[in-house]
Amino acid sequence: DPLPEFEFSLDFSPDSFTPLQARSQANEDTGSGESAMDAAVRSASKFLRDVGVPAFARELASYTTSPLSGDALVTAMHQRGINMRYLGAVANLLPPDVEIVRNVRRLVVFEMVSRAVKHIIRGLFQTTPAHLHSEAFALVLNALVGTRRCATPAEHLSAEAKAVPELAALTPAALVDEIRAQVALRFRFELAADFVETTVAGNERILLREVCQKIGAQLALRQYHFEQPAESDIYAEVMSSMAAGASGKMTKSAKRLVRERVDEIMQQKLVVEADDVLNFIALTKVSKHNSSFADEAFEAGRMSLEQGQRQMGLELLLESLALHEQTFGFLHAESARCYAVVSLAHYDAGEHELAADFMTKAVVISERTVGLDNPLTIHNYLNLALYEHARGKTLLALRLMRHAMDLWGLVNSVDHPDLATAHNNIGVMLQSLRLFEDALGFIRSSYEIRLKLHGPDNVIVANAQHALAKAYALTGDFKAAVQAERDAHHYFSHAFGEEDPRTKETAEWLAELTFNAVRTAKLTKAAREKLSQAAAIGSLIQMSRGSQDAAAAANGDGAAAPEAAAAAAATAPASSKGHLPIDELLKFITGNSNRADKPRPSGGKR
Repeated sequence: DPLPEFEFSLDFSPDSFTPLQARSQANEDTGSGESAMDAAVRSASKFLRDVGVPAFARELASYTTSPLSGDALVTAMHQRGINMRYLGAVANLLPPDVEIVRNVRRLVVFEMVSRAVKHIIRGLFQTTPAHLHSEAFALVLNALVGTRRCATPAEHLSAEAKAVPELAALTPAALVDEIRAQVALRFRFELAADFVETTVAGNERILLREVCQKIGAQLALRQYHFEQPAESDIYAEVMSSMAAGASGKMTKSAKRLVRERVDEIMQQKLVVEADDVLNFIALTKVSKHNSSFADEAFEAGRMSLEQGQRQMGLELLLESLALHEQTFGFLHAESARCYAVVSLAHYDAGEHELAADFMTKAVVISERTVGLDNPLTIHNYLNLALYEHARGKTLLALRLMRHAMDLWGLVNSVDHPDLATAHNNIGVMLQSLRLFEDALGFIRSSYEIRLKLHGPDNVIVANAQHALAKAYALTGDFKAAVQAERDAHHYFSHAFGEEDPRTKETAEWLAELTFNAVRTAKLTKAAREKLSQAAAIGSLIQMSRGSQDAAAAANGDGAAAPEAAAAAAATAPASSKGHLPIDELLKFITGNSNRADKPRPSGGKR
């Protein structure tokens, strides 16, 4: 019977490596001097280090998995059974000098730093009175992300806070040393001594958000400036917040309020003031329950769709959606995930109305369950914009894309690979509105992001060059379009051969663009020649008239000009008026000004 060969027992006990093991399991010896329980845990840890963590690092490097925030990174690691203590191992497998992994490596480093700051602040809170917690938290934030604006934030503490030794001694350098020690202790990763200048600088907003989420701190809703801002920028910001720039008219009291607010912001020395810390919210960990029937129907529906069985897949997904709503309720993150997959299935089937309706429900649910700035909500907004554009509501789609991009700016930076796809989609939407110049800017940005991340020899970059060539052609710049299309065709022909459909398509586009470029160049050259000829004729006429006037003035013959005008009038054709004086030409053009306009009859026949 071959079945017993596949039977095994995989038991992990939380009592491993402790003296509290069960007597029967503790007495079992594997031959290496340790119990079977300890050996099983050690084997699992070895498998995780040797197989699980490197596989996850490869997924991050190839952007098969592309987390947008620290929460998304934690979720991705937990789904693969990887604990947070392996963050250092993941970071060590991502080289710091490779452009394509710089974004995700920074995300991993920020996750370690924010968790280290959490433990540091927890220690500070234990030695600081409760009414000084806001000031202590603001001090840590300013020492971490506000050094470009104030290098000595401890000097701005209140007298009572300065009396606490731990707060008075907390300088940016001391905080960096403590963070490096915590990261080395908890994650076995060595942070660079200048990681604030090399990694945090320019990304302070992202780290500020991560730290606040780890602590449960709520900050005031305002713009935080991480270096000294210009007064003009502050003035524009205040005007925008007061909605005073739209009408263009302001009363004296409103102008005084704006001036006071601008002066108040300019006088701030710190990025985060103690008054900006509004509240601390308790963070609790809750185990997520699931419904096996709903999950099985969901996975079966997805597999059916992948196999091309659309009708069966939709039925299973709708059944899973009903089970999710019965189990979790309507407003739940799992229900939003199911709505999003059902929406994608309808979009692939060409049912854009249904796709937009389901995705709208997914957006509403995700906003109210996981938050506005959660990656799930942002991706749902991006997909909803595509569905709205597909059913003809392009202006609404662009507003949704703008909202998604604003939320993106709160979570991640501009070097994330998914941002290139978003910019390309915006360019396509603008092209459908015939805003070709605006579309060219977004498509060029998409190409530049992909070129920076992947290098010139990559199929993703070649596809971006093909799209960029089309964008150049729509703006009439055929010379740039030919160059971009030539680069794309060169890559496709060398990478996939001449018979590949992409190579043939780029060859056809290259021929058409080259023809248009040559034709445009000829037309431009002909137009320039005509302009130059007209300019030469005009200069010759002006020179001949100047010589005639000079000769007449030299002869002193006052009647020469009238006689010449009479001779010109005699030789000019009947329809020509060029020989008339200026006053006569004006009368001819405007008509006789002394003649009154005939009144139009108010009724009857005209």
